[in-house]
Amino acid sequence: MLQINDLCVSLGGSSILRGVTLDVQSHHVFCLMGRNGVGKTTTLKSIVGIHRNSSGKILFKGEDISRLASEERARRGIGYVPQGRGIFPHLTVEENLHIGAVAQGKKPKASLERVNALFPILKDFRHRKGGMLSGGQQQQLAIGRALLTEPDLLILDEPTEGIQPNIIDQIGDALKLLRRGGHPHEHDLLAEASQLLKKEIDSAKGEKLEKLHLLQDQINTLRRSGGLRSHQDYENLSRSFDQIQSEHPHEGQQLGNEIASALQILHGEKSMTILLVEQYLDFCRELADDFAILDRGNVAASGRIHDLTDEIVKTHLTV
Repeated sequence: MLQINDLCVSLGGSSILRGVTLDVQSHHVFCLMGRNGVGKTTTLKSIVGIHRNSSGKILFKGEDISRLASEERARRGIGYVPQGRGIFPHLTVEENLHIGAVAQGKKPKASLERVNALFPILKDFRHRKGGMLSGGQQQQLAIGRALLTEPDLLILDEPTEGIQPNIIDQIGDALKLLRRGGHPHEHDLLAEASQLLKKEIDSAKGEKLEKLHLLQDQINTLRRSGGLRSHQDYENLSRSFDQIQSEHPHEGQQLGNEIASALQILHGEKSMTILLVEQYLDFCRELADDFAILDRGNVAASGRIHDLTDEIVKTHLTV
């Protein structure tokens, strides 16, 4: 999804990034870590086009975007949640949410519904000024604003900084859902599909009955799997049921449409790649697939999150 090759950035005559190379894979959460002042925020700002690199390349979905303006990078599918949130304090929550989407000429109704489901407080406070929200609520607003631009890559700079623990948990749960393309109400939707399918099974026979039983087993397995559910699982369910319907087009059409609708909602959510700068170690370990640690403008360590040993933490992160 995102490759950074030998990136060098200088600011005010000082060399900040000295040959940073990163590989952020599609549908992964990548955590960029490091002590203060090592170039983490500079890396993110270089990706989104706020800072220009003096050498090296930034490839997004195979395209070199190193010389593109920030707005062009956003249009190609990069969403950015800056450190400090950057909301507009005198605009309402609703106006803050829509400002990025409006700038890109989008009317993201489905994305707004997703944001309201992920962060219900934003819907409740939609007429409140952004500056009247708590720090945690402002962070949810900043994330929601980025989501309304419908990005393929969501970049967040210190999303847990200065936020109360319960909202950190909400943000973590939201990022997990976004990563795998999960629906905030997926448990209820799976239960609804299961109940509708039982009614369909009661009236089916022959080969269709056998296939519906297999589909019911798949749904029940997903209901038990919790956070291990994936976007691909839902897509497979929907495809399997569509195939059954196409083979038996005149049997239980109305009920079949209701089942198809529930499955369509489940697999209709967009799966995202997430890149975040974060210093809260437990948050990173719970959420991330991959990591890299910057030190003095270079990558000092990287790998899968299970490779982040206590020795690496002591050497490169402990102050």
